[in-house]
Amino acid sequence: MDGTGQRIRLVVRVDDAGLSEGVNRAVVEALRGPAARSVSLMVPGPAAAHAAALLAPLPGLVHGLHVTLTSEWERPRWRPMLPARAVPSLLDRDGFLPRTADELHARGGVDPREAAAEITAQLDRAREWGLTVRYLDEHMGVGWVAGAGEAVRAVAAAQGLVDADRLVPALPVPTGADLRAVLRQARPGPHVLITHPGHDDATLRALRGTGFPDGGVGTARDADRRLLADRALWSAVQEDGTELTDYAALFRP
Repeated sequence: MDGTGQRIRLVVRVDDAGLSEGVNRAVVEALRGPAARSVSLMVPGPAAAHAAALLAPLPGLVHGLHVTLTSEWERPRWRPMLPARAVPSLLDRDGFLPRTADELHARGGVDPREAAAEITAQLDRAREWGLTVRYLDEHMGVGWVAGAGEAVRAVAAAQGLVDADRLVPALPVPTGADLRAVLRQARPGPHVLITHPGHDDATLRALRGTGFPDGGVGTARDADRRLLADRALWSAVQEDGTELTDYAALFRP
């Protein structure tokens, strides 16, 4: 990591590309905005190929693999990239990825070799779709589960990728909080703001399964979309002394 004194260096990351075509369009809007340059693709997601087709031609982006070992919604559900026989420790009784990291934990974790194989398969597919993946991060924070974090670290090391969620702390920004105020209280050094932009459309309003009230997913993701498009806010953030950056710049050799 290159040194930069005592300033805050903020990676604005866009997660969950591939969840739906509407989310993908919101992701592209965010990446054309003033702040976000790092974007994470959820390869098992139902609209992942559509996301990659939109992202691959865009210049100046840093692509990441959103390591996906859970499938949290009631609908849609998704399966691993590898055949079920190759990754039995990653599957629920219906052959899908389990809903939560807690579910994986309750079962004693995952086989790290199976998890590493699945992560590599997701990485290979992202590359086949034209993305130049520079970092790994974890969907639903699954890396604390026994075997999962070990697998992420192993793949990152083997592939020469940034293990983003272990190297850059997430900036805690409560819903509705003043981002500038949060940044003023943050310690100097690198931080990541993790966002999930989307349009408040029928697809997102229909999502159930993670504790959001009915329609709440669309509302929350639309708020992130508007935050990322707010040029006045991001100009003020930079005037306050925060440097907007990305994982490639943070970890430039």
